[in-house]
Amino acid sequence: MTAAAVGVLVAAGMVTVTTDAASAAATTTITVDYGSDRGAATQIASGFLHGISASAPAQYLVDGVRVRSQRGADHHPNLPSLYDPATYRRVSATGANLRVGLYYYSANPNSPYRNYRPGDNGNFSTWTTIVNGVMSEADQKGYRVNAWIPWNEPEAQWGNLYTTTYFQAHKVAYDAVKARNSSYRVEAPELSAYNFTKLQQFLTYCRDNRCLPDVLSWHELSPAPTDVPGHTAQIRSWMQANGITPMPIAITEYQGSSYGNADAWAAGPNVRWLAQFERSVPNGLEDALASDWDYIGSDGNFIATLGNSADKATGTLPKGVWWNYNTYKTMTGRMVTVTSSSATTVDALGSLDTGQRRGVLLIGNQTTGDQGVSLRLNNASALALSNVVHVRAERVANTPTLSTPTVVLDADVALSSGGVTLALGTLPTNAVYKVLVTPATASAPVTRYEAESLSTAASPGLTSRVFTEAGASGGAATALDGTAAGQYLQFTLPVSTSGVYHLRAILKSNANRAFQALYLDGVMVGPPQDEYGNAAYYAADYGTLSLSAGNHTLRAVAVGRNPASSGYSMVYDRFDLVRVG
Repeated sequence: MTAAAVGVLVAAGMVTVTTDAASAAATTTITVDYGSDRGAATQIASGFLHGISASAPAQYLVDGVRVRSQRGADHHPNLPSLYDPATYRRVSATGANLRVGLYYYSANPNSPYRNYRPGDNGNFSTWTTIVNGVMSEADQKGYRVNAWIPWNEPEAQWGNLYTTTYFQAHKVAYDAVKARNSSYRVEAPELSAYNFTKLQQFLTYCRDNRCLPDVLSWHELSPAPTDVPGHTAQIRSWMQANGITPMPIAITEYQGSSYGNADAWAAGPNVRWLAQFERSVPNGLEDALASDWDYIGSDGNFIATLGNSADKATGTLPKGVWWNYNTYKTMTGRMVTVTSSSATTVDALGSLDTGQRRGVLLIGNQTTGDQGVSLRLNNASALALSNVVHVRAERVANTPTLSTPTVVLDADVALSSGGVTLALGTLPTNAVYKVLVTPATASAPVTRYEAESLSTAASPGLTSRVFTEAGASGGAATALDGTAAGQYLQFTLPVSTSGVYHLRAILKSNANRAFQALYLDGVMVGPPQDEYGNAAYYAADYGTLSLSAGNHTLRAVAVGRNPASSGYSMVYDRFDLVRVG
């Protein structure tokens, strides 16, 4: 196969890549240096504003991403109420840091303080009562809160009172929080946008009045990514020069211009946002949380959509941008240096996990036109077996719902001096490439499990069945004739030797198939699979994972169905565990 053919779907065979031809075919070159360590991979930008409620979005959408942080209300008539036990349990189960606003009483029609603004007629004692009441309820219920936020976007809401009454309100809230527990964290000022002057004013007041926040916060809301590394570096440098020990920074709303605009969930620009936040870590960035523009807070039909990444109507299907966060979750180990020849056109971020034997990359087109992309991998020997790596690239469309990215490359690639250049082909408007680089497995040990030979279980009231068919591996496959979302088909997978494995499976698509997610010992692995399509066996790739010797449970859960599908059936033909470490 020639280099010119690399941009189309290929089978998992050896591809010889001609560097010059590949480079000439591309307009933007993304260079990944696996030898350059940028620090621990923590999915710093995988936070969400009002992202999860007790019932939305669908659980697999939550399970399929890393929920690092959620900011929200204690109580609210429409928004997810973090003090509602069911909502709290669901959010808390993700391990997310909870950031609670102290100001939501003003939107709650049941609050006796709704029409009160801190400092009204010189009255701050009511504000102290409100702050203590919110904290007391959390203490009584045993809720863990990572940070308390006195007010939201104060420079916009307080106008010319920003430097007077708001600053006093912050001081009163800060003192009340610290009086209750000195280890509690206060996050402020939560500006609506980065404003160097207003941050200087706030920090100077706080320095002089002993109320410096534990976390410095503001929002970065715009259709196109802003200069987050420049902003974080500027304010950090100013603090160092003005007698303030720089505190962690949180960007608690990012991406999007206003309610209902698609720029809030544009997949390609989202990649640059993620990359900008990762580049801001050396400047003290602690967290970044995606905005919430699907519904205005006063809308009684509000549905939590995990930062605009689930469909607005039902919260059960992934938008194109959800696949970014699903891929971002697998960026474990260490972040690596990724550069673009035109970052404002096509930007990228990537990671290397030598323990899990994988490199993960996101490449995003931020323009309204098609862009050619060339990918250069340097120092990739850490992922090679016999000087060969396997590269799987999928194209994520920027669409309101997306059940399956398109595979554009799935092949073994030989390295030359530890590197290789690949032409990934044309990346459409606001679309994304997700790329997985692993050891080539052509000569690696493979443990093959025919599904019909494994011990199985199914949802109560259902029974799996084995059917024979000439096209199936081993002549047979296992099916579940499901009837509803939530039903499952379960296999027991015996593993003889502990190690790192690449998990692959053979499924069979058809017109009556479910949209399903695979859980290994209760944890979702890999991307969900849409089995709807023409009747055919196809390969699914779930990435690399560590397995201990012994029995493991694989549970395929029907999480929904393609709108064109007529049912919730699932078929598994085979599982392969390819030993890579």
